[in-house]
Amino acid sequence: MLTAELVHVNRRGDRLVVIPVSDAERPRALELATAYIDLARAHVGQTRGTFLEACDAVDAEPREQRLARGLLKLVVDRCDFEEDAAHDPMELRRALFTRAATARREADHANFDRAAILAASAADHGLSSDTVERALFADLPDAHILREARLLSPEALLAEHHLAQHQAVLLRASAVRATVWSTTPFAYRRLFHKLKFLRLLHRIEKLPKNTGYRLHIDGPYSLFESVTKYGLQLALALPALMACDRFAIEADLRWGRDRQPLRYTLRGPAAELSSHGKGKPDDEHAAASELPDEVATLLADLCTLPGPWRPSPCGTILDLPGIGQCMPDLEFVHQETGQRVYLEVMGFWSRDAVWKRIELARQGLPQPVVFAVSKHLRVSEAALDDDLPAALYVYARVMNAPAILRRVQEVASRVECPTRD
Repeated sequence: MLTAELVHVNRRGDRLVVIPVSDAERPRALELATAYIDLARAHVGQTRGTFLEACDAVDAEPREQRLARGLLKLVVDRCDFEEDAAHDPMELRRALFTRAATARREADHANFDRAAILAASAADHGLSSDTVERALFADLPDAHILREARLLSPEALLAEHHLAQHQAVLLRASAVRATVWSTTPFAYRRLFHKLKFLRLLHRIEKLPKNTGYRLHIDGPYSLFESVTKYGLQLALALPALMACDRFAIEADLRWGRDRQPLRYTLRGPAAELSSHGKGKPDDEHAAASELPDEVATLLADLCTLPGPWRPSPCGTILDLPGIGQCMPDLEFVHQETGQRVYLEVMGFWSRDAVWKRIELARQGLPQPVVFAVSKHLRVSEAALDDDLPAALYVYARVMNAPAILRRVQEVASRVECPTRD
């Protein structure tokens, strides 16, 4: 992921425009990409410091520095480094420096023998002097070993850089509005699953005549905390938005050190920006199974419980009047009657979003739904009456599968059971 200072942008009035690599610049950009990729491949097994020093030697003109640093950042992001220390560097440093300090106090500078002190400290640990010398600072980043480089082709790296520039802009967003159009419902379901998987605060509205959907997504700068993490999640959603047949994205930004309010737009189709592709029907099961960790754990626990209710990832888009479209996380199907109850996990949502669903439930939901709400949102289960086709389940840290199933059974008993033909 690129950072804001690595993005080539221009301000045009109140708009921020991302400047792509031009056709004239492309050959040189491919040269730089090739150089960094080749260096990463050649330095597998060597230290990060050695690798980066070699990259610093790549000749780049001053006007190319931002592009070069951006390409290098993406290459480094694809490299796996790890500490190479069979012995604790902190313990070795503590022992050696303590011995050296004692030796300095007991001898004048002329008689200070570094090699002897190193050998004595190494002997205390049953090691050679060379081994101790190599291990002393093995925990520092520059000493980490490049174990694997998951490299792209130069052309693919340049395409990733193009996408990464737009993603970096979204790191400074306070709100994002997107309109998406697709000829197949699969692309929509995949997108909505991605938004939930990334825990983005969003609202979905169907366009007139079922021509598409309009999305309202809160940006990281609309929050009071977790700005960086949430911004990364929002940036990761961009390829899924662009995987639709057509898209139009508009974002309100807080740009630069002074957090100047600016507007950013991006329209497509722009398949070259997206690494996701359009999706295929045989990918649908995998996409529907992409769940946040806590929901995946809950589903595994639910599947071990006896009874006629069978849980599965939800691929249904529900229409909630007054709120918009909603894609629950799980659906429960009664194996004998075919009755369905949905579960929406709202542990990361805002308190206002929960209360909107509570008000809708009080007015009468078209489908029976259980809302799982994190305790930190300060909502009581008593907010919903016992005769409504909805229920709240408030949890502290981990959702309890038997408790969820009880809520499902309770909600199911409050609605008329469908009759199977």
